Amino acid sequence: MSFDELQLVWQQQRAAQTRTVFDPAVLRDVRAQSRAFTRAIFWRDVREVLASFLVAGVFGNVAWQAHREGAVSWPAWWAAALGLGVGLCFLVDRWIMRRRAAPQGDNLRTELRRAIGEVQHQIWLLRNVAWWYLAPLALSTILLAVQITFFGPVDAPLWSKVLVWVIILGTTGWLDKWIWQLNENAVRNDLEPRLQKLQSQLREFDTVA
Repeated sequence: MSFDELQLVWQQQRAAQTRTVFDPAVLRDVRAQSRAFTRAIFWRDVREVLASFLVAGVFGNVAWQAHREGAVSWPAWWAAALGLGVGLCFLVDRWIMRRRAAPQGDNLRTELRRAIGEVQHQIWLLRNVAWWYLAPLALSTILLAVQITFFGPVDAPLWSKVLVWVIILGTTGWLDKWIWQLNENAVRNDLEPRLQKLQSQLREFDTVA
């Protein structure tokens, strides 16, 4: 094969690779996957916000009932505030990400970088879930136990107070561990492979473009 023929083959292969990267179908696929990912995160946040507000409402009702009866109610109020704070964290984070998100465009590089940024942020959130989610809710349930055992009915037997602490601490510890493992698995099995794929596509695009 002559040099001209080799050069022609190389140009044809490069052109085919370029068409693959710049193919509008690739952009549509990346955009569709990004939208599906965003929708999934949105509905996850909706569920978490509603659950947090529900917890805050239940604990707030306990505090209000104690206040009406003239009993100490600050532990339950703080428990409700922590649950409310977790829900507000989701709302504030979503608002910040919407303001920082790059607008969609017809450029594949822009869409890939946008998708990479979303996945990286979710990885950061789940890696730090113990601090902004689990710890506040755990403290909230402990404060509820304080409200029930120390400022509840004075004639409650000691064994019932101990049982309350065993149930609350045991359930909270098991649930927190389960949620933490669930988030770690999501990062390892879903988010990190997704991020690697997007970064690989971006490197391929930058190499050929």
